[in-house]
Amino acid sequence: MLCDIQGGGVSNWQYSWFKDDPSTPLSNEQQYSISPVTESHRGKYTCGGTESGTSRSSHTSDAVTLTVSALPTATLTVEPKWSPVFTGESVTLKCEIQSYSNWRYQWYKGSSRTAVSQSQTNTFTIRSAGDQDQYWCRAEAPKPELTSSQKGAALIGNPVVLYCKLDQSAGWRFYWSKHTQSPENETKTETHSYTISSVSVSDGGQYWCRAGRGTPVYYTHYSDALWINVTGEKNTF
Repeated sequence: MLCDIQGGGVSNWQYSWFKDDPSTPLSNEQQYSISPVTESHRGKYTCGGTESGTSRSSHTSDAVTLTVSALPTATLTVEPKWSPVFTGESVTLKCEIQSYSNWRYQWYKGSSRTAVSQSQTNTFTIRSAGDQDQYWCRAEAPKPELTSSQKGAALIGNPVVLYCKLDQSAGWRFYWSKHTQSPENETKTETHSYTISSVSVSDGGQYWCRAGRGTPVYYTHYSDALWINVTGEKNTF
């Protein structure tokens, strides 16, 4: 989170960050980072500044609400349910996450931290008696792919459309960031596209997208960054 104090002709601000209680400062830096985030960090955050060497202070910012949701829990089941299973029979493990689908699943055997299998399907079949062991699973949140309608540099004044591709079921909204992965400054769309109707030089830079759905909102990972280059000259080939 970044505390940006506009105007006043002051450049040497001493910053203060607050969470819920405005009497106990969390930090005196302009930028306040939380890593790793836990549910205890949910709340309303504000900031303000005092000019160094004086008693002159800014107004306190509007509050920014940080919502933190616990990661969904994976449940591992086995078919068939009877035991023992004899040579020649197969066993299918199923990794389920309530209310979510189409994740990427990773399967682990014994004490190994290296996945023995990774796939988009939530089942793993054991066919050999030599593979008997303890198994566990985890699911990785989907990551969208960010692409552009523009191949090469965008010409000033022309439109550019960004696409956030997510091979998932319905119900997602899409969130777009420019220059930094900043939840406070994201633009939200109901569809997987974001249109810059008339590109200017200031539209150049890095872009990211992510998707979210549900209440509270569950977000995917951010996409990889996509560079948009803007030029005043037409491309010639």
